Amino acid sequence: MATNTQTVPLKQAVKNPNNVEAKKYYVFNETGNIMMSSTIDASTPLSESVQKVFAEVSVFFAGMSRAITTTKNPATKKPYSLYNYEALQNIISGSGLFVHVTEEDVKYETKSFGADFSKELIESLLGLATGPGEMSFASAMVSSIGKEGLNISGSKSHSSSKVGNIVFVCEYLLGMPIVSAIVVYADCEQNKQQLKLGPCFSESSISTTWTLHKDTYMFVTPSFIKSYAGDLDAINSDPDYLELINWLSGLLTQTPTINDIVDAKTFSIIESGSALSTGTTYQIQGQFLPVEAGKLRFADGDGVITAANWGTDSINFTVSGTQATVSTIEVLDKSGNVVAQSAETFNIATS
Repeated sequence: MATNTQTVPLKQAVKNPNNVEAKKYYVFNETGNIMMSSTIDASTPLSESVQKVFAEVSVFFAGMSRAITTTKNPATKKPYSLYNYEALQNIISGSGLFVHVTEEDVKYETKSFGADFSKELIESLLGLATGPGEMSFASAMVSSIGKEGLNISGSKSHSSSKVGNIVFVCEYLLGMPIVSAIVVYADCEQNKQQLKLGPCFSESSISTTWTLHKDTYMFVTPSFIKSYAGDLDAINSDPDYLELINWLSGLLTQTPTINDIVDAKTFSIIESGSALSTGTTYQIQGQFLPVEAGKLRFADGDGVITAANWGTDSINFTVSGTQATVSTIEVLDKSGNVVAQSAETFNIATS
């Protein structure tokens, strides 16, 4: 079949006087990592449902920040910085909450310094002209990014040469809540000279050129967080909040995890304590399982597990032999090391 190479010319949009862009109001939180934008002014309260959506963003950012800053970087043996791009990217790509929408490489040239540099840079990256309004967080944010960049470029034990930052944009547009995330990063080696100049501390104007990369994501809030405000004193013992932090920490370190054991044909979940049948193919569903095929086994007992269709997020298997004791299922890498274990226990049905 011949390929149709005809193209349709893109016509310029026809101006319509009935199309009127709505006026938007905006405000940043204290750190500048969350921006609120709305087509209604501050005197009109947001509905409770919209407040809950935006509150979820705050909870997620708090959990993400804690997970990053309390997880040790395997390369440096020190906790990650919130501005470490590798840490940010692991959570973004692994969480399933971010939908990549656009990306672009940006070259930014300026002669500004100090607070003006910080404000102009953030305005340019967000595409937001704030005019004479102050962005008090700008200097501290850019300064922190710069310090992390210098740490990375000066370290001999880093696994990534990029430094970055994330800003969540919570928009309430004509009654519809929309959340997006803007992630900007710079390659420390590529911008090494600019980082050494330290524009956020400079006392005099100097021309600098920065090469940056900007990604925009649609953010889907994690609905499993059941409480958005609650008792702040009890937050550290909230099992849902701690589960979120542990999950995000696992994304940072790419920890192999078993989520469920399912029937490979119907994909129905096999409940803990169930007896597995010798004539049925089952599937381990998880994350970051070993790339190279290893082995599966019962942690306790003599039952045999034979693996097939080995993948990083699923492994098919069958069982044989005798397994009277209920036991967890372990995943071993090719060297024989246990890297993941099921939370549920199983045995083998007797014929």
